[in-house]
Amino acid sequence: MIDTQLNLLDFDRPFARFSELIGAHVWRSRVRLIRQAVAGNPYAEGYLTKENELCLALEELTDISERMGRFPLTLRKKRHLFFAMAFVAQAVSLYEAVDELSGNQLFRRIVGAIKNDPEDVRALQVELIVATHFLRVGFKVVFPDLNGDERFDLLLRADDGREVEVECKFLSKDKGRKVHYRDLLDLYKDVAPFLRSYISASSTDLVIEVVVPDRFPSDLRLKKEIAKRIRDAVEGQQSAPDESLARILTRRPSPLDFQPSGKRDVDRAIFDEISGTNNKPVLFLRNAKGCFVLLVVASDKRDSIFESMYKTLSRAASCQLTHARPAIIAAALDDVRVPQLVRVAASEAGPDVAANTLQVIASRLMAARHNEHLVSVCFLSESELGVRTAGQTGSEGSVYYFNNEDSPYWGSGFDFGFSKLRA
Repeated sequence: MIDTQLNLLDFDRPFARFSELIGAHVWRSRVRLIRQAVAGNPYAEGYLTKENELCLALEELTDISERMGRFPLTLRKKRHLFFAMAFVAQAVSLYEAVDELSGNQLFRRIVGAIKNDPEDVRALQVELIVATHFLRVGFKVVFPDLNGDERFDLLLRADDGREVEVECKFLSKDKGRKVHYRDLLDLYKDVAPFLRSYISASSTDLVIEVVVPDRFPSDLRLKKEIAKRIRDAVEGQQSAPDESLARILTRRPSPLDFQPSGKRDVDRAIFDEISGTNNKPVLFLRNAKGCFVLLVVASDKRDSIFESMYKTLSRAASCQLTHARPAIIAAALDDVRVPQLVRVAASEAGPDVAANTLQVIASRLMAARHNEHLVSVCFLSESELGVRTAGQTGSEGSVYYFNNEDSPYWGSGFDFGFSKLRA
């Protein structure tokens, strides 16, 4: 079955096999496109680097292999390389464990994801992470969707013969948002040079709020029109434009915006304080004197993040699981680190406390009349490098889980190996 340990001393073999099956030209072509996009728009660099982390790491590993002929043990200290190496080793070991048809299907999916859909790579990484967990706690794991037998991702088999279905989901941080960060990159490219010129000669701070009626447009022509309106508003030339596209508001931030600390060190919490928003996309520019421009984009319509998460998981429970066996939904939360998930779990409802959002989602899923087969709903943080001991590096993450022991499919003695989160 798939590898659950990464041996760097032997990594040249799986990497060579992975390169043979995929073709290094596949990820190198993708990396060239990424670099061209960043050269044309430097504001896209952070987004594209995050979205294509695996692809960029494969390029780096290829260069290391060609230059050094080996993979130094120090690579395990680099998070992006460690998880890329783990993915390679597990993908190759899974390919070698299944039949030829299933193995070819797996690698066709990887090629397609690298070329066109980085989110699908991350979804596959989630499947391998979840499979690794269940292998380590004693289950046998089968990937039934590779040969088209089923629509769910994993089938767990316990020593006593019981079987449990698992459907894995990767929940993007843009899911349910009216303003997607990727849609803002062209706007930033158009408006940033003007704002940099403005702030270079300014001795005061400026907040610019762009409010769209619903979704931020993906049409490039409309983005350019919004950029023009921003320039006009900053220069005081705005003349009652059509607000069906966007409202542009400018103001000087109050000194109270920096309370309670009064600091000029601007972080995410300060962005939210100044703009009166919560975790919205921002463009922040500052001059040598410390004066800044803060551009915030929001929508008149409320985000439906949690409702969107619920609908995604509800569809998975209804349509991808068979309803014939006990089932688990494992949902990986994009860009949610271990401490954040621990804080959410620490807020878990007591007798006098409202349920947190993940509790509500899990409860709704398990209470739905057609979801009697759900025995557990799990939310996963992003994986991080674990403590290195005796020359070994591991990965670790947190799982916030909800078991449904009232389900008629719940089995006596069910233990899925999850530990309670502790603050």
